[in-house]
Amino acid sequence: MSSNKKKSKTMGIEEYAKSLPQYYAGTLPETLTKYLAKSKFKTLLDCGCGDGSLLFALKQKGYFKNRNIYGIDLSRNRINLVKKIDPNINALVDDAETLSKIKNNSIDFFIATHVVEHVDDKKMMKAVERVVKKDGTIYLATIFKKWYGWYYYRKDGKWVMDLTHLREYMRDEELLDLIDKSNFKILEIKKTQLHFPVIDFLVRRLFLKNREIFLTNFFFKTLRRIKIPVIGYYNWEIVLRKT
Repeated sequence: MSSNKKKSKTMGIEEYAKSLPQYYAGTLPETLTKYLAKSKFKTLLDCGCGDGSLLFALKQKGYFKNRNIYGIDLSRNRINLVKKIDPNINALVDDAETLSKIKNNSIDFFIATHVVEHVDDKKMMKAVERVVKKDGTIYLATIFKKWYGWYYYRKDGKWVMDLTHLREYMRDEELLDLIDKSNFKILEIKKTQLHFPVIDFLVRRLFLKNREIFLTNFFFKTLRRIKIPVIGYYNWEIVLRKT
């Protein structure tokens, strides 16, 4: 058994959060921006918000104004970082599989970026159905892998992008079949080649504490534009409306 494999089985949530810090770039996915602009949401939940990179960008672009914003993550340390972005964020330690601290039919706009592949996806989709209001919007982003997909981690005899992934979707129906078509309407499905900023390897290994380094440092900001494609890996976006 490789050392990486051992690490994936023994690493706790706080150790994982520390080993994979997230830095704020102030940008939002184009597809997400399109549906945020269309929605008249009053409540928004970032599920599995991590260190708050998406919430930081949402605040920068004015999406917090006159709205109730929620962020949940399993890591208490990450939630403490999120609270520093804005004390008005309802930042909660919670599980994406249950969303136990989120009330039924309370969320207008639900976001989960690269979360569903880490958890029991059936349970998570049931929790999403419970907390999102009628006519609410759901934006999901996850990993889609072609048969030839390659990244430098090995798990269970396969190349994987992240050792903590429970799965990496290789067929549309693996996830789409979990969506209750009687309660959700699919608005858009999009796959785009996944690229990785080269500088992220260095910054994460240096464990720099300045989460805004890509915004405040021109040198790092410029270098982050240099990206390489991840062979056979795609960012898979799915946008739903609860009917």
